Amino acid sequence: MLPLLLAWLHAVNDLFSNFLTPLLPKLMAHFGVGLGTAGLLVSAYSLTGSLLQPLAGLIADRSDRRLLAALGPVLVALGMGSLGLWPRFEVLLGVLLLAGMGSALFHASGASLVGEFAPGDRRGFWLSFFGSAGYLGLSLGPIVALFAVGAWGLEGLIWLTPLALLPALALLRLPPVRRQGRPAGFRDFLRVFRGDVARLWGMATLRSLVFMSFSTTLPYWYAQKGLSDAYTAFSLSVYSFSATLGAFLGGTLSDRFGRQRVLVGTLAFGLPLYLALLLFPPENPLYLLLLAVTGALMNAGIPVAVAMAQELEPTQTATVSGLLMGFTWGFAGLFYAPIGHLIEALGVMPVLLALGVLILPAWALARAVREPWARGA
Repeated sequence: MLPLLLAWLHAVNDLFSNFLTPLLPKLMAHFGVGLGTAGLLVSAYSLTGSLLQPLAGLIADRSDRRLLAALGPVLVALGMGSLGLWPRFEVLLGVLLLAGMGSALFHASGASLVGEFAPGDRRGFWLSFFGSAGYLGLSLGPIVALFAVGAWGLEGLIWLTPLALLPALALLRLPPVRRQGRPAGFRDFLRVFRGDVARLWGMATLRSLVFMSFSTTLPYWYAQKGLSDAYTAFSLSVYSFSATLGAFLGGTLSDRFGRQRVLVGTLAFGLPLYLALLLFPPENPLYLLLLAVTGALMNAGIPVAVAMAQELEPTQTATVSGLLMGFTWGFAGLFYAPIGHLIEALGVMPVLLALGVLILPAWALARAVREPWARGA
């Protein structure tokens, strides 16, 4: 019951989270600002929603994680649902900072609860189910946002907030969930940044940097090749759907074959597939199949790394969940701005080929992490 409810909340949380980017042009017109200024809204939400997830995890490890998992999506829904209700840009900026913190609290506490309440031999499956629900929400976000604004205007987004309120109320009807024993402190928080959890974070960040750079650059690369907007949109949809499937399969397979084996295997196959994505002509219809396989493979390791980190740090599952989820993507995202400038200066192919080298140290870090059951053996 609890993992299913948390997966529903994850889908809703990430659905609302992906409202902002497709609505930027309408927000620019609403507030009379340019793209650079409107982009601050995305930066503000990303800052608190991604980079503060480990800190949110520390809070969750010391609190009622059920309450925080319910509060987080409500803050996100109210923030995104009220995009058209604020008269001043500065006020909306503050609202989105708070909404981002809600997303950080949810991801850290929600993943922690799923991992804790799932059976030990099925933890990978349930974390994969939780993760793929978020991918599904992200995929639907732009469609739902644009449809709602087309029907009701920016002000009408507020009518979508019950999508988060109803499951949040259902979660609050369950008994409180507090960590047993001594609550985690700041010294514990610093400790998880060392050893095997730190290696997992390094591996996940390098992998994210490579494939986030590829998927973000793909529309620019396709435009240079003269491919249509429709083909670009379809390619991104294929990649997004395959990432959802990969996230679901990865943890499930790790329950059967071992966490480290799945992590190392996906990275070992990831490098040749990534090179094939760059060297194979994207206008060939078979390219979409290659894109789908690579998207699934590279996202399969995300719930596996979260499950492994939770098993390595069983008293700080919320903190390490935040570290391996949003913080990884947020940290990798910080580097895309200079990468974008390099792509403009040197071209798509040289920069993306050079980035592929980062898969090798990611693979080495994955190999260096021992299975939790093997520690001390």
